[in-house]
Amino acid sequence: MKKIILLGVGIMCGVGAFAQANILKDAERAMKAKEPMKKVVEIATPAFTNPETQNMAQTWYIPGKAAFNEYDNLLGLKAFGKLPEKGQATMGANLLDGYDYMMKALSLDSVPNEKGKIKTKYSKDIISTLVGHYNDYNNNAIELYNMEDYKGAYKAWGIYLDMSEQPEKFKGINVPGDTLLSEIAYNQALAAWQNKDLRASLNSFLRSKDLGYSKKNIYDYALSVANELQDSDAIVAIAREALPLYGNEDPTYIRFIINDYLVKKDNENALKAIKEAIASDPNNAEYYIVLGVIHDTQENRAEAKAAYKKAIEINPQSATANYYYGRAIYQDAYEAQDKGPSETSQINAYFNSTVKPILEESAKYLETANQLDPENPDPLKLLENVYYSLNDEAKLNDVQQRLKLL
Repeated sequence: MKKIILLGVGIMCGVGAFAQANILKDAERAMKAKEPMKKVVEIATPAFTNPETQNMAQTWYIPGKAAFNEYDNLLGLKAFGKLPEKGQATMGANLLDGYDYMMKALSLDSVPNEKGKIKTKYSKDIISTLVGHYNDYNNNAIELYNMEDYKGAYKAWGIYLDMSEQPEKFKGINVPGDTLLSEIAYNQALAAWQNKDLRASLNSFLRSKDLGYSKKNIYDYALSVANELQDSDAIVAIAREALPLYGNEDPTYIRFIINDYLVKKDNENALKAIKEAIASDPNNAEYYIVLGVIHDTQENRAEAKAAYKKAIEINPQSATANYYYGRAIYQDAYEAQDKGPSETSQINAYFNSTVKPILEESAKYLETANQLDPENPDPLKLLENVYYSLNDEAKLNDVQQRLKLL
């Protein structure tokens, strides 16, 4: 009985292998007949998972070749303005899927035989096909991006960059300089961002930067993505790199660095970092604002107030400096109020002589901050308290009306 069973298994395996061979022959005939990739894949699909054929280069080469055949046919139609509906999307799928099939076939076509000698049947044609379509990956990535297929665009640009980094493997490609490659990696990062794949986007921004892209926008975008990911290590690394390049025109970078110190409660290094920045650019009002914020965090109000005042001296048109300085003066007023007399007969006189002038000075800077940045509600909210304390009904109503318009 055991012999009969074993014989039966042998027959079944033979039939299975025969059936899989026929499937591949049918798929190859469809490929040579220039049938669409989708049809060839449908025919070949059983062979993708069958143990008899899944590790054969031919299994993957056939649909890969069909993909590039269809792409070339559609490209010819496009040249004559006869591309069918959704033809561009099909071309993108041909390139992306075709690459995957061909690379799978290539990995299986380079396996040593039992004597240790490597024999290949499809590798030469695979490499030739991919090299011949090298620039198509960049061109179609742009098309896919414009069609809002951001995932496809990201992958197409990734293939182009991967091939560019392996000229010894893909012999014959004309690899562009790093400037163009860095711009392509930058575009790839934008595609991943649009696709809401933040980690891939950040990696592509960093890849672009490593390839030489150093314009300010790459640091800003990379920081934005890293911030969404809450990747503090990446945030600090990017900000530190951007600081010597663009710190003089944008305080964002030093803010990120210092915020990291403050989160870690490393006040000493936070102060050290901002003082180094001020030393390198002593006329940067934004740096003094950051210095003031650090002092505020440490409840060093006198030092904070002095830093905000210095920022205004450097740049009187800074809405932020005027707001913070006005707020600091407002805090002085209430500190003075707390120190005032408790006798009813002396309260009004003390308020008019001591507290009122401080509140009026605070109002002056807060009004300036509002004029410079009318969309920011914070100065108005503080002015509401100031005018209430001053018992100035007309100005209080005016501020409340302005708040309603925001």
